[in-house]
Amino acid sequence: MFSFIPLTRDEIIDNLQPQSIANLTKELHTRIYPCKRDLDKGRPFQIAKEAWEYTLADATEWNGGVWVGHGNNAEDVRVGTNKYDVKGLGGKWTTTSGEASVKQTLTASARIDESFLTQDSRQLWAGVVEPWIEKVSTDGEYFITVFWRHKETLAIRLVMFRLNTELLPKYDPNACEFNASNTKMNINNIADPEQVKLYIIRSKHRMEMRIRGCYFNENPNRYIEIYNFN
Repeated sequence: MFSFIPLTRDEIIDNLQPQSIANLTKELHTRIYPCKRDLDKGRPFQIAKEAWEYTLADATEWNGGVWVGHGNNAEDVRVGTNKYDVKGLGGKWTTTSGEASVKQTLTASARIDESFLTQDSRQLWAGVVEPWIEKVSTDGEYFITVFWRHKETLAIRLVMFRLNTELLPKYDPNACEFNASNTKMNINNIADPEQVKLYIIRSKHRMEMRIRGCYFNENPNRYIEIYNFN
């Protein structure tokens, strides 16, 4: 079993509560609809990554939700003991989404460039993955909350994952796969590769994730439609 577990539609509603789901639509509208003028002129959609975090924080404020995305927190929003790491990912419903950072690693001790040169997956795991596991394994439940937007229509679906910290794996060389150009190491034992691409990218010194659009598009019980211009 994998530690990234996609929630069902009903589980998402139970987790956030119906009022927060309704609030999300309103909060998204206030942030996205003003972009329509630029979109109608053929300009690219632009929104700060923090806007997605603020959206969830404001939608859950009635229930004690607060934005905690500053500082060194693993999560962006906290509601009671629930911790939410918020991502805004774009793409088409049937393709792999754009990327979002999961863990940035800037310390020299991680030895990322050196590890890629020697294809030392154990050191990459120790320098990047283990610190992330330690960070997300603190008290409370940890959820990855994805605002998945269609890059052409800007319709938005909400996808959520529960992180089961009891299933977080130890280092396994067979689950760490370098690409042919030696610029990326895929991690295949934390999330189901059919659902999520999780990898360390050399150029950015960070762990990133992308969601597999086909899986969620073919499983409509794994997301909620929460916004479109119509």
